[in-house]
Amino acid sequence: MILESDASDEDVAAALDCGADALLLRLGPCVEDAARRSARARACALINEARGKGWSRGKSAAPKLFVEVAPLVNELIEADLDALFGPGPDGVFLPSCDGAASLQRVSVKLAVREAQAGLADGATRIGAFAGGDPAAALALRSLAGASPRLAALAFDEAGLRAALGLACGDGAAVQMARGAVVLAAASAGVPALAAPVRTGEEAAYAAARRDGFRGAMALFPGEIAAIHEVFPAGQNRQRPQSSA
Repeated sequence: MILESDASDEDVAAALDCGADALLLRLGPCVEDAARRSARARACALINEARGKGWSRGKSAAPKLFVEVAPLVNELIEADLDALFGPGPDGVFLPSCDGAASLQRVSVKLAVREAQAGLADGATRIGAFAGGDPAAALALRSLAGASPRLAALAFDEAGLRAALGLACGDGAAVQMARGAVVLAAASAGVPALAAPVRTGEEAAYAAARRDGFRGAMALFPGEIAAIHEVFPAGQNRQRPQSSA
């Protein structure tokens, strides 16, 4: 389920209680301004609140807390990580992954912050949107063995359509990138997550499972039950829900 940085407290509460395996906290536009600083503070407060309720690292029943940070090419990623390693999320989510180099660069950044925060090396996992950039989609095969931190790959179908100028339809390029994400995730031993769907299009989850996806992103709490039906417990579901 994806909640943006301006989500209401009611929306955040619903996200926390809807039964998703993971919550993805989004920080909004990549601009160093009051809104982004506020979103960082809100994300940290939510992580601290979750920890206070006993949702500690490593508890299998707890929803994992991920935060989507700025792209590696944007210097804002440093400020994002510095702020987050107050409480320390379960993981960070990259807006785009273009292969092993991306994972290795962010792994180094995480290792430094973990050491400074007194966390175990490797405690922070990495998720990433993948396939949204045509060139990056062709580099996904390098992800196998790139980092033990990798937790999941999510197909950025909307990003790819925008890059290709496609309004709709599943053309050859979209299908190829979709397959590349599934294969890259399988070769790396992590779940591939299908793109979120609009209300009334839940049948797409079954198609995603047939294509090899192991879970799906969600936009609203009400979609979680439908995703659970298609991707039962014990099959490595991961559905980062965004909120911040």
